[in-house]
Amino acid sequence: MMWGKFSFVMGATLLAAAATGVAAPAPPDPSAAKSLVQSCDAHKFETAIQLIGPDGKPKQSKVKMCGTIGQSDADWIRTLEDAVGKTQENTEMPRAAKEQIIAAVTLEIDRLRHPALQLPPGTDIATLSRPKPSLPAAPATPLSRDFGMLPELPTASSVPPPNLIGPGGTVAAAPRLTLRCALSGDEARPSECDGIDRDTVMVLRADDAYPRGVELRFVRHGNSLAELDLPALKQGQTASLRLPPAVCRGVVRSKVEIQALAANAPSGTGAGPIGEYDLRC
Repeated sequence: MMWGKFSFVMGATLLAAAATGVAAPAPPDPSAAKSLVQSCDAHKFETAIQLIGPDGKPKQSKVKMCGTIGQSDADWIRTLEDAVGKTQENTEMPRAAKEQIIAAVTLEIDRLRHPALQLPPGTDIATLSRPKPSLPAAPATPLSRDFGMLPELPTASSVPPPNLIGPGGTVAAAPRLTLRCALSGDEARPSECDGIDRDTVMVLRADDAYPRGVELRFVRHGNSLAELDLPALKQGQTASLRLPPAVCRGVVRSKVEIQALAANAPSGTGAGPIGEYDLRC
């Protein structure tokens, strides 16, 4: 088994020593560094952490973890899990470094276990169509046969009429979706959305399975400006989205509310909100 082997390469020698549980090494041998790069060809994880240096100023250090040559994807996940455990047990590493490394590696494990929605290169997600809902089968026995068994309908009622919400009078529970934001090229490590602009990559995760897809609506001041139809999503699956151009039409700064509606919701059902965000165009 080779999944228990891993290496850390960090910008700070002290942190490198703490992560591997050994004393601070001598200056690296160029031939050893070349071997380590080669072992990163199949599986590699890299992140950056912020620490306070001896001069009291913030400094950034890179953390790089490599697997072993020939290990499978499942072995690589176990390698990352082993790294989290060893980092938690390490008593020499600064607490701030441990917390940042554990958070980043844990997020990478979650990403590998729930791969993103795979679409053909160049596919415009706005052009995808949802699968049509299947119609219920016709009853074997005509309903008219039982009409004579029904009591006569009352002509008046003391029950007040219901309060209707929306065109169909119903609002289904909002789909359980989590929206996070990332910079282009860094979709693997999204964070909370402080705001959304033209360059923001929106990473949408399905917290439940939606075999018939989900409809997203982008609403500004009560007006729906754009809609995206997402294909079927498995539980835990993610999809990377861009802001539709129509949302920014005629505005520089505003607010945008993103709503979602499951494809199998009854006709006329109102969409549920995912969240409201600052819009920068």
